[in-house]
Amino acid sequence: MRGLRFAVAGLLVVGMVGLAQAQFRPGGGGGGVTFLVSNKAVQEDLKLSEDQVAKLKEWGTEFRKKSAEIMKDKGVEFGKGGFGKIEPEMREKIDAANAEINKVAYTQLADVLKKEQVERLKQIQRQQMGASAFTNAEVADALKLTAAQKDSVKAVMGDLQKDTKEIMGTVGGGGKGKFDFEKAQENQKKVQKLQKEYVGKLEDLLDDKQKVAWKEMKGAEFDLTKLQFQPRKKD
Repeated sequence: MRGLRFAVAGLLVVGMVGLAQAQFRPGGGGGGVTFLVSNKAVQEDLKLSEDQVAKLKEWGTEFRKKSAEIMKDKGVEFGKGGFGKIEPEMREKIDAANAEINKVAYTQLADVLKKEQVERLKQIQRQQMGASAFTNAEVADALKLTAAQKDSVKAVMGDLQKDTKEIMGTVGGGGKGKFDFEKAQENQKKVQKLQKEYVGKLEDLLDDKQKVAWKEMKGAEFDLTKLQFQPRKKD
């Protein structure tokens, strides 16, 4: 039981770090493609057939190995710099690896999913990325962000990271070697609320034409709470 509790706590922390840093873990955790296509709510949204679900399960197992290889090839090393902290040089390597992982994933998924399913999956992923979607090269190019807008996005993201760090600073909940599970859940909700606020700030940077394009790029709203880990309630 204790092991399960620590596992759940770990997932909450990873979820919060994922929101704060907007990066994918090897294999697509934290909002990556493999994580999304294995989620039941996403599968239902995409209207996948039983055959597609089976194929994606097999694909996901193999692709996690591939994504780990890409991370290694790009020189990515996790666990350095302390909790929630990544050095600028390593962050660049992670971004490069994630871009490659995404590219390879969608190329392979085209053999399993229909064209419209691939596009919808991309829309859901953009929504899940939150504010960091605006730092994504594909999104930035599609929106035709100006140099000034990119600078503004960078500044806003810097503020988001600072605000998120303040929230995450209390994730442990106090107490030597203890993890406050309830506090972690509370902080996770705060981070999610913060994300929405900052997405709004970033959308305000867009002109009318870009706002229309962004609306199409993220598509119909997906209930992101369905991507969260939901622990069982005690009987």
